[in-house]
Amino acid sequence: MTDTNPQTIMVTDSGLGGLSVFAAIAGRLAEASPQPRVNLVYFNAWPEPDKGYNHYPDMAYKARVFDNALEAMADLKPDILVIACNTLSVIYPHTRFSRTTSIVVHDIIGRGVDMTAAALTGHPDTGVILFGTPTTAHSRVHAQKLICKGIHPDRIINQGCVNLAGKIERNPFDPDLENMIQDNVDQAMTKGAFQFPTVAAALCCTHFGYCRALFASAIARHTGTPPLILNPNQGLADQVLSRVSPATGSETSHITMQILSRVPLEKQRIKAYAKLFTPHAPQTADTLKHYRLDPDLFTLY
Repeated sequence: MTDTNPQTIMVTDSGLGGLSVFAAIAGRLAEASPQPRVNLVYFNAWPEPDKGYNHYPDMAYKARVFDNALEAMADLKPDILVIACNTLSVIYPHTRFSRTTSIVVHDIIGRGVDMTAAALTGHPDTGVILFGTPTTAHSRVHAQKLICKGIHPDRIINQGCVNLAGKIERNPFDPDLENMIQDNVDQAMTKGAFQFPTVAAALCCTHFGYCRALFASAIARHTGTPPLILNPNQGLADQVLSRVSPATGSETSHITMQILSRVPLEKQRIKAYAKLFTPHAPQTADTLKHYRLDPDLFTLY
């Protein structure tokens, strides 16, 4: 790449969960990068102000809407597209775009499965709870891939968390989150997680990483010991950057960052996420405060 031809890395999620991946990529690029200029774009693929993909009636409907968002992303000519969302990663293979695009695409499911399989292989007495959205849980894609890697199905507990991602999306500091997470952990324990000496929690939704401490404490109330928390967000960022080019350890990039959204982000939501990111990713927090609202970012139907 040359100074007049920056590389564009686009991160997408349905909401702001994937901002953790976006911020991690920006942080690594700021430390060292082989590319002199990088355009880092966050594309919020949340479709409607009061309705997300988990509210749509079937996979065909979800895929049609996400296809439209993907085509809009392609119009921005990314070199790399990062699907930092488990729900959208489940939907992606059902889209036309997935069968025709020449863009390099990374999704978070593979990274999460690899991380979980490695943890379970190294700890044969550990069971895992797969916490995901209803779409992700219903697909059972994580469980199926883990079984293909040799993990016995009896060690896998699938827990679909209704409305939890949406609650975190609106405010990751919402006091109701503790009870919602505890309820989901309680349900998972009754499905058989209680039988394992050690319980791992795979956070199969990028939003859930913001509440990893709440998941840990909720599980510890049952087990008496801290669980192994598996959060693939940072791992996905590392994987993406490892494919860009070997880091030089000496160069830094000029990074431009922008956040695009079809739906408006309320002031309180921006304030909450800015509070979350300012201590460790101030540039991401500042970019969020100046996000670009475009109701025509992509069509729905």
